[in-house]
Amino acid sequence: MKAAHAARLAVLLGTMFLAGCTAPHSEEANKSNGDADPPAPVVQTVTLTASKDSGKLEGVAAILNTDPLLQLDADIRSAMVAADFSRGQLARFRTSTLLSKQMLATAVRQEGVDSSHLKLLQSRLRQTWGDGAPFLDVDARQKLMTEISGGKRAIVRFDFPDLSGGQPRNVRVAPLRGGAEVPVDPIWPAPSGNLAMPGVSFFGIIPAGPGLRVGDRARLVADNPNANPGVVIPNAAIVVFQSKSWCYVESAPHKYERKVVSLESPVDDGFLVRSGFKPGDRVVVRGASLLLAREAEPGSYDDDDDDAPAPPPEKKPAASASVLSRATARTDTD
Repeated sequence: MKAAHAARLAVLLGTMFLAGCTAPHSEEANKSNGDADPPAPVVQTVTLTASKDSGKLEGVAAILNTDPLLQLDADIRSAMVAADFSRGQLARFRTSTLLSKQMLATAVRQEGVDSSHLKLLQSRLRQTWGDGAPFLDVDARQKLMTEISGGKRAIVRFDFPDLSGGQPRNVRVAPLRGGAEVPVDPIWPAPSGNLAMPGVSFFGIIPAGPGLRVGDRARLVADNPNANPGVVIPNAAIVVFQSKSWCYVESAPHKYERKVVSLESPVDDGFLVRSGFKPGDRVVVRGASLLLAREAEPGSYDDDDDDAPAPPPEKKPAASASVLSRATARTDTD
């Protein structure tokens, strides 16, 4: 019996020893060894940067039918040949002494008609396609018309309702069904706007390709030259107080200023604002509620942030002298 009891006691002691060896170290031991993470700061800030998407212009572009332009170019070339011939014939008639005055007058009249017809066609080209069209010059038009008639280039028209002035930069188009973006270069203002799309209209030249041929419509992207990019205030920086939205800006090391934030332009990561903040400002994204609690007086704000602070309770008016005298007499009688 004693031997069995001694054996059980030895097994129990061994189990306790092994449990002590496998027990996890306590947090105090880890802290004493310097392995504990430092506590996170109460207030954390981030630096605001200029928004990249607010200055974008988007729309739809139409690939134009260039048959009228090609026909007008052919008419201009024919008129140039006729005008050159009439001008040369008139010069020869004037140097000749064997021709009658009637023939000379007829040559003068024909030269005037051909010259006026050429100017009319050139004016129609300018009025239809604008003063900035790259094909107003004869040599440039000849090369471009060859590329357009061969299906290598195309002319696109696009409208920007949100563009108040200036010329958009970095204009690109892409097929509506998907595909790579193609730069539009050159671009120039259209002589007239689009009645169906108020705003500023432009023409441009693009390389023709699948989804970018005559009659197609394309997705349009450009940079707005007049847009104020603004900054995006993160969602974590917004606090609500007295029915307004605020955020804290670090005005100096460990000093913070509360500013109103407009929530009119929500974006994916927060709210886009174009005034009151600038790139480089540091806003509080952790600890803003704590700063608000320290700033506000006790009882001046509520939890729902829906209404303004409740007014202080009204004081009851003091009792009149007659009422006090009657109350005193009643007490004496009792």
